[in-house]
Amino acid sequence: MSDLLGLIDPRAALLLHVSVAAVMVAAILLVAGLLRERSTPGFGVYESGAPPNRAMTTPLAAPYFLVAVAFMIFDMEVAILFAWAIAARETGTDGLIAATVFIVVLLAALLYLWLDGALETGPRRSERMTRGRP
Repeated sequence: MSDLLGLIDPRAALLLHVSVAAVMVAAILLVAGLLRERSTPGFGVYESGAPPNRAMTTPLAAPYFLVAVAFMIFDMEVAILFAWAIAARETGTDGLIAATVFIVVLLAALLYLWLDGALETGPRRSERMTRGRP
């Protein structure tokens, strides 16, 4: 396989890669268009739960965005720990201690967000109790 890669010009390889990616995107869009329900006008409700026909002048719910920001922060943890895992043998015990401290700080942050209710996107527990639902 490595012999085959040496024979291809880098510009041709880039062109091939871009062409395959464009064909894949077009195929996915075509299949999605064919499989979409025709009775639903537009795209319907998307991830945020906000109806698409609502005017954008109204404020959106902040908890959705808070969860997205928290996800991005904790997603960066994976990238940093992956880099540590690659160099784990070279960093030795000092690297292991640093990674452990890093994980403990992030777990403390996650615990704080969880106890604060920042990860809740639905009604607060006190609001559900006042409406008669547990």
